[in-house]
Amino acid sequence: MVLRSSTVSSAVLCVSLAVGAIGCKQSPPAHNHGSSPTASNATSDSTTVVAPGGSVTIRVDGSGYHPPRIRATANSEITLSFLRTTDECCGQQLKIPSLNINRDLPLNQPVAVAVRVPASGELGFTCGMDMYRGAVVIQ
Repeated sequence: MVLRSSTVSSAVLCVSLAVGAIGCKQSPPAHNHGSSPTASNATSDSTTVVAPGGSVTIRVDGSGYHPPRIRATANSEITLSFLRTTDECCGQQLKIPSLNINRDLPLNQPVAVAVRVPASGELGFTCGMDMYRGAVVIQ
């Protein structure tokens, strides 16, 4: 059987589109997938407050981080514990770009990350593909 290049190209395109379609699933606008961590997308997840020296568990599922925003005191040290609960989408990795942190998030195993809250602004965290976004903000 001889395949012409246009047939091969079409087949590759179809497979690529199919793979993309089963990747990240779009959910209702209330989630934080692919958006910046603002108060407007923290609808069902209330902002969690963490005391200095405290910790918070952040669940990672097919629609993002829960809670997506954490409030903490400026210059305090806190621990973010990420718990990935699904193999859906891109939550398998964690990035905290400003601290040069890159971690794998194994399924159903908490991964603790100690961080210092910045003096101003926020400390953003994302998935490996920069589609899920969350932040620690100054209280």
